Amino acid sequence: MTPQQKRSSSLKRYGCAAATASAVLVLGLGLVILGMLDLLPVIGPQEATPTPSPTRSVEPTAIPPSPVVSPSPSETPPPDTPVAPTAATPSPSSSGSSFDYGIQVHFFHLDAGYVSQLVNNMHFNWIKHQIEWKEFEPSKGQYLWEPIDRIVEVSHGADLNILLSVVKAPDWARGGRSEEDGPPVDYDDGGDFMAAMAQRYCGKVQAYEIWNEQNLRREWNTGRALSAEGYVDLLHVAYDRIKAVCPSAIVVSGGPTPVGYTSPTAIDDFEYLRQMYQAGLRDYCDAVGVHPSGFNNPPDWRYPPPYSEAEDSTGFRGDRQFYFLNTIEGYHSIMSEFGDADRKLWATEFGWASIKNLSERPNEGYEYATDNTELEQAEYLVTALQIARNKGYMGVMFVWNLNFAPARGADGEQAAFGILREDWSERPAYQTLAAARTTGELP
Repeated sequence: MTPQQKRSSSLKRYGCAAATASAVLVLGLGLVILGMLDLLPVIGPQEATPTPSPTRSVEPTAIPPSPVVSPSPSETPPPDTPVAPTAATPSPSSSGSSFDYGIQVHFFHLDAGYVSQLVNNMHFNWIKHQIEWKEFEPSKGQYLWEPIDRIVEVSHGADLNILLSVVKAPDWARGGRSEEDGPPVDYDDGGDFMAAMAQRYCGKVQAYEIWNEQNLRREWNTGRALSAEGYVDLLHVAYDRIKAVCPSAIVVSGGPTPVGYTSPTAIDDFEYLRQMYQAGLRDYCDAVGVHPSGFNNPPDWRYPPPYSEAEDSTGFRGDRQFYFLNTIEGYHSIMSEFGDADRKLWATEFGWASIKNLSERPNEGYEYATDNTELEQAEYLVTALQIARNKGYMGVMFVWNLNFAPARGADGEQAAFGILREDWSERPAYQTLAAARTTGELP
């Protein structure tokens, strides 16, 4: 609702030395009347704020994909220059202590205002956006903030809380391993970037997730054996540097991916979480990240499933890693072992993939996406959120994802998890989640 506009006018005063007393009196009365009129507000039509509807159709502004245009180094504001908020700063729960609803979005190259409106129409309160560090600091100290500024500006305009997930060190920090993604050689370089970001967006970005699925070599390639201790060292530096410039920021540890084995390319996520605690995790985060995927199993199932594994032809039911409940319950049990049961688990990524009405065939390794119908995807997401809320130890739950089909095409594995189709039409999951929030099924 915009404020009423007030009319302003300037009155010119006239005097005449030769005027008669009666003329002066008339002039004085006229000035008084005009002055009173000037104080009256203009009464006119007001802009109505539309009430979001769960299934409201909003036409996106067509913006063709194009490279991110970043400011040149000379145009880049210094890291301590804040971005002015466009709306009152949302009030997240302190230290990530409350349950809430979020979803991962993609803003770059798209109509960010339209994307945020879609989230508002779902009545979700948080968005997560991934930040690839290598794209925003191409050389040491050269920060290209403009695309992140846009995320912050638009999200604040929509009263959405923000989690930024920071991954992928730039080539200059990788020590000659530029062909592979991974952490910096010197963790202080990562700390410098996080400090600059946290200072710039303090009070505007509510939370930071430090890395993503670091129990996989493809995400944490150092040329050495995978190590939770090495990750916690990076987290320690990031945590200290963020808190030094923005004590209110929530720091979330990177969510490992569910893996039911250990090999040169992966570490079992239960084992990895224990190693994280042994390395001091408890002192360096406000919430613990988790990625409780459900594959093709309903969220209320546990391993072993309620029927013979022989009846499954997909190969995604024979291990506890494929079950949402096993993952969140297992993590909380490990946290309890280390005296940390009161800290919240944030599901920084969770969902169910379905290729129905989206793609002809699944991506390799994602064959289970053929089993899930769109209606099952919708049902599983609502049930998982209900379960998580009732557990009491889950924090913010980020559905993976809103709009990767229109952002990157319908054939990618990311699109199968999305709740919009490539043409921006709503899948049943979008409509069901929005309706559940509206009716109180998801309070």
